[in-house]
Amino acid sequence: MMESVCWFTVSEAMQGFDAYICHPLFGSEMMRGHFVLNRNALHFNSAGEPFVLPLDATLVEIGDDPDWITLGDRRQPELKFFITRLILEDDRFIQAQPIRGQLEASLGRREWLRRIKVTVVFLVGFGVLAWTLSFVLGWGVRVAVRGISVKREIGFGAEAFAKIEKRMGLLDDPNALKQLTAVAAPLLPAVPSRGIPLQFYISPGLPNAFALPGGRIVVTAGLLNLLDQPEELLGVLAHESAHIAQRHAFQHMIAGRGPMYLLEILTGGQDKALNLMAFPAELLIYESFSQRYEREADAYGWDYLVAAKINPHGMIDALNKLKHFETEMRGTNQSSAFASHPDLDQRLRWLEAKWTTMRDKDHFISCTNAMPKVAGENNARNPFLKILSGGKF
Repeated sequence: MMESVCWFTVSEAMQGFDAYICHPLFGSEMMRGHFVLNRNALHFNSAGEPFVLPLDATLVEIGDDPDWITLGDRRQPELKFFITRLILEDDRFIQAQPIRGQLEASLGRREWLRRIKVTVVFLVGFGVLAWTLSFVLGWGVRVAVRGISVKREIGFGAEAFAKIEKRMGLLDDPNALKQLTAVAAPLLPAVPSRGIPLQFYISPGLPNAFALPGGRIVVTAGLLNLLDQPEELLGVLAHESAHIAQRHAFQHMIAGRGPMYLLEILTGGQDKALNLMAFPAELLIYESFSQRYEREADAYGWDYLVAAKINPHGMIDALNKLKHFETEMRGTNQSSAFASHPDLDQRLRWLEAKWTTMRDKDHFISCTNAMPKVAGENNARNPFLKILSGGKF
């Protein structure tokens, strides 16, 4: 049947309302009449037969139109009346029990939906704002870090290293250091060093590795004794060299000072970026990098390995061995090796996905250099390295 299109007006007398009635039998025609509200019914008078719409048979439909509502008849669903929202100001109508219940339900649902929409819009807006601020702050931090010269970076790293070198209790084992440097040699050409030579050190302690600005990478005797294959050690070194190449320590320090500190740098206070030695050198080791920095170090380190034609699965193998080591430590009631480190399982899943999608898994160089081992230092405890009981890599 042809769908009816109805327009209507309201009389000046508030006791009655001019309106149109629509019914499929009328086709596209519209029958104009006059609504009068009496005690328990709406009386529709027109040129034809009068029609009584009892209030207990009236269906109220409130749509999105700001001016009009629709009335229906429970007895004849195809019959529709249209009337102005002004009828909602008539107490006799809205206080009638059959009408009041419908209005409360309908307006309640509309209010609930409105609040849901407002909440969704707020959450989406907040999410966009948070993402924008995160992006802007991340960009600003990277810009600020680029203002630090290589010379200043090397000097800062040397000064920070001098503050903690003695307390770390570095091992004087020329043979192990020579072997460590030999294992790292195939990786070094692929690392964007910016003229900063990478230097390697060995400290006592449980499995762990960390990097300092200025090209210094420290691995523990426990880590060297845990790993068996050069590719595993190279996976660790690639991750730590990425922290240095991407200057994560400086990004971390500047971001930790807050937006106002960053704003001062970006508006011309470059000396602020250089005045970082007030940052305790120990915190460069004690504080964990955020998940973003760790993910970046994994990603860049992986790329360095691939560029050097070194099997990057060694990074996965090293993390799996550290995970197994952590499980054993928990079983002995020792402190967790990864207590301050981002989710290891999440990193492993991400790296496994990279390996799965990698096309060429065969054309890697053969790493045959002997793995450095340090006798008698695997379980050595250094008070300075207490927080570093493992898992910084």
